[in-house]
Amino acid sequence: MTITFIVGTGRCGSTMFSRVLQAHPDVLSMNEFFTSLAARGNEVFQQRALDGSEFWSLLADPTPPFGAFAASACRSAEMIYPYGSGRFRPEDGFPAISHMALPALTPDPDALYDHLAETVPAWPRRPAADQYRALFAHLGQRLGGSVVVERSGASLAYLPALYALFPEARFVHLSRSGPACALSMSRHIAFRSLLLRTEAMTFLQLASPFDITAAHAADLPEHLSHLAGDVDCERVMRTAIPLAAFGHLWSQITTQGVEDFLRLPPDHRMALSYEHVLDAPEHHLGQLADFLGTKPDPQWLHEAAASVIRNDRPPVTDPETLHACAPGTRALEHQTRVLATTAQT
Repeated sequence: MTITFIVGTGRCGSTMFSRVLQAHPDVLSMNEFFTSLAARGNEVFQQRALDGSEFWSLLADPTPPFGAFAASACRSAEMIYPYGSGRFRPEDGFPAISHMALPALTPDPDALYDHLAETVPAWPRRPAADQYRALFAHLGQRLGGSVVVERSGASLAYLPALYALFPEARFVHLSRSGPACALSMSRHIAFRSLLLRTEAMTFLQLASPFDITAAHAADLPEHLSHLAGDVDCERVMRTAIPLAAFGHLWSQITTQGVEDFLRLPPDHRMALSYEHVLDAPEHHLGQLADFLGTKPDPQWLHEAAASVIRNDRPPVTDPETLHACAPGTRALEHQTRVLATTAQT
């Protein structure tokens, strides 16, 4: 199956694209699949051999950050497992792929989980990338879909790891205005948690924000100490974080991401602007379908275009935030110039 990754900074309209692609009859839309696993760190992207049982553990074992989000009233709209009515509970832990990936594929994610739990552990030992490919192919055969599209928030940050695992894959860079992304990030539990965890990681001189353990609680400042245990999500949402900090985060992901994106083979990359899609949805969604290797089904295209809704919010005018977003904005302008030159040649 052809694999395409939609990558971006997060809060760039990619959730809308997942919803649109889920409605396409030829697309297996793996919504937030790698986001669900990324809290495990580098092991998710390591080029190593796994047997079926090891691979299933990678997919199904709970990830603490998402478990804390799920148990909180602050969990994000992307977390669509039927919390409260589904089988899994906070005290037992939620399987990583059950938060976002499985419920986007079926109205009965627990049944699909049970099927995979019976099937995947028996798979032979093979490279991790081949296990992922086998999973996508298996789901495509079971649920329908001739092409796979994986879309995860902030996946632009690990584009090189994805390309190393899947050198045959295609990549769509979905971008959005930096100040608008920063504002949306500032209201999102995962991005607020990431900034605070990064602050704690720097304070503790650790290599990863996910290396923080309960043993670090006494060493952290009071406003960060709860990150060493069961994260207090309400406290994360209350903690004062300057909007400009999210602008810097957006710029950091964007500047490095553009550099990585432009290293891809020209026929394996496509750039989309969220704002451009809002202005001409049928045109850009049709181009996207062509790039994915499927047809822009007329009924799908019409319904998808109608589902694209513009949220007209006042623009961000805070000078510090605009300044923080400036490097990322310049990187996107550079990307546009390079792609235009490549298209001409």
